Amino acid sequence: MSPCPGNARRSVDEQPCLPLRMGHTCVAWQGAAVEDPRALAMALDALEVEGTFVVLADDVLASDRHLAAAVGMAHRRWERGRAVGRTLGAELMRCLAGSHHIGEAIRAVGLQAGAAKGWLVGLGAGKDETESLLARFGFSPCAPHTMTGEGRERLGLPATGDLELLALGLVAEADLLA
Repeated sequence: MSPCPGNARRSVDEQPCLPLRMGHTCVAWQGAAVEDPRALAMALDALEVEGTFVVLADDVLASDRHLAAAVGMAHRRWERGRAVGRTLGAELMRCLAGSHHIGEAIRAVGLQAGAAKGWLVGLGAGKDETESLLARFGFSPCAPHTMTGEGRERLGLPATGDLELLALGLVAEADLLA
């Protein structure tokens, strides 16, 4: 690609090459009801372990591709200093929800009070490490969850249409809104 003229916007090629995907793992879990999801998130943040861990509601991931796209987007924005969220986990939630506002994103994809199942996403962490954290909080791995009508509604997705494509559109929308 030829260099940009001095008065043009900076080219993406001027940025250092970043990997398109960040290593991540996602484990479905179940256990006792979580009365205070914020306290759980803070406890995960306080752990002295490699990686960043994010707790999501059980019914908000459309597919592995939906999660991978959101992880990639959050990581790129974080590395380039263009993240809206103050943490990588908050930026991931914002990308999954297709929102500009972190609070809206947490309400849409975050664990709800009283939930007894969900997803634990480890950013920069392996599956074994992520699964070992579950036991520390009284959870156990289980079969993957599916998106429900409630999850679609919280994300603002229509009741009909290709779920994965609609969810990928949310990730793109999050980038456009930021």
